[in-house]
Amino acid sequence: MTISPLSLDELLTTTRSVRKRLDLDRPVPIELVRECLDIALQAPSGGNRQGWHWIVVTDPELRSQIGAYYTG
Repeated sequence: MTISPLSLDELLTTTRSVRKRLDLDRPVPIELVRECLDIALQAPSGGNRQGWHWIVVTDPELRSQIGAYYTG
């Protein structure tokens, strides 16, 4: 399957069915993660409180442990 490259804005605004086709095993540069978070900070929040908390986990073993917590 050929997947055409998406701009950052296109990626963040596509439908769920399109996002399912993304290569989730490909490493993402930390600069891109930071840029995504910068864009996410522009999103509205309930009551305009901006009570976000972000944790970026890059260690595969730790990500696996966190994933297991949420799936089981």
